[in-house]
Parts: sequence; C-alpha cells; structure tokens
Amino acid sequence: MNTRTRIGAALLAALLLALMGCGGTAQPAEKPGVVYLDPNAPAAAQSTAAPAPQGESAPVAQGTELPPPEQTETEPALDLYFESRGVRIEPMMAADPVLSALGEPIGTFEADSCAYIGKDIFYYYPGFELTVNEVEGTNRITAVAVVDDTVITPQGLRIYDEEEKLLSLLGGTEENGVYTYHSGQTLLLIQVKAAGDDVRRIATMEYRAAEDR
Repeated sequence: MNTRTRIGAALLAALLLALMGCGGTAQPAEKPGVVYLDPNAPAAAQSTAAPAPQGESAPVAQGTELPPPEQTETEPALDLYFESRGVRIEPMMAADPVLSALGEPIGTFEADSCAYIGKDIFYYYPGFELTVNEVEGTNRITAVAVVDDTVITPQGLRIYDEEEKLLSLLGGTEENGVYTYHSGQTLLLIQVKAAGDDVRRIATMEYRAAEDR
C-alpha cells in the first residue's frame, strides 16, 4: 500500500470515530415487553423487583403479626352445688366438716333408709335440710333439699319462681313435671307445678348424688 492510500484509510477511520462520538453509544433496537435501563442513571433510581403477577398476593413480610384465628364460644358446664353461710355443699361430701361449719341445726330426725344401709339422718336448717347416710364407713351428705322461698340457690332460683325463669337460667326439658340437671356426681331435680294463677312454678328443688338416680 502506498503512502497516499494509507493516509486516505486513516482519514476514513478518524471520520467514522468522530461520527460515533457525536451520536453517543449505539443502542440495540428495543423489543416490545422488555424493560431497558439507563446505564448512566443512579442505582437507587432503578428497581429490579418484578411486580407480583396479577391476582396473586404479595408475600407477608417477616415480623408482620397475623390476626388470631377465630375462636368458637362454648357454653360453660353447669356448676351444681348448694351454699349456705358461706359453706359450699355437694352430695357425697364428708358430712362432719359441713355440719360443724353450719352450726347447730334447728332440728334432726332419723328413719330407716331405703337407699343406704342403716339410717337416714335429717338435719334441718332455715330454708333447707340435709340428708346424711353412712357410705363405706363415712358419714356423707346424700341430699340437700330446699324447703321454702327464703333460700336462693347459687343457680339463682328459689321455691315459687316461675318456670319461665328456670328455663331462662338453666334451660332443659321436663319429664312428668320434673327438670333434671346433671354435673359430675350431682343431680339437681326441680319439680314444677301449676299454681293458683295457672302459671307453673317451682315446687321443690333437691340436690342428690348421681348414683341415686
């Protein structure tokens, strides 16, 4: 190659470099659906996180508290017991500690027992009475009977309350005029009868040992 040819080739190369410098860096043709980032833009301005697909929820961030699961309420079990002078009384409790805590009864009575060996011993107190029997060598309370309307039971009832009140507090269904409630070793038997105003009312309430049913 002669000197003139080499000079011409050099001038042509310089001209092409000058043209590329004026036009900036050559960019490839953009394709639809492709995101192109500016290499000269600050890094903070560019987000590399892809958006969540439509219809899908974003993942829960770590440490986020989720609402507690729904809880279903259940009805509490009946707590069937009698109480007088701050003393809790239940069938089949040892009788001697209860009798000592209640103090002197207003009267007692004994009769041959039909359900237990030996005697039924009745202890009378204002508004209620206790029945005591010997069970496996220990004197135990086998029944608590409410005898008048001076006593309100822990279940909120008294003699002569209307049947409607009984149902609102304890619910249940009657059989031959008697509502029976069972909890643990205790049965609560409530008898209702029609009164003079044709409204059925509580006539008797008695707590018994469940095995006596």
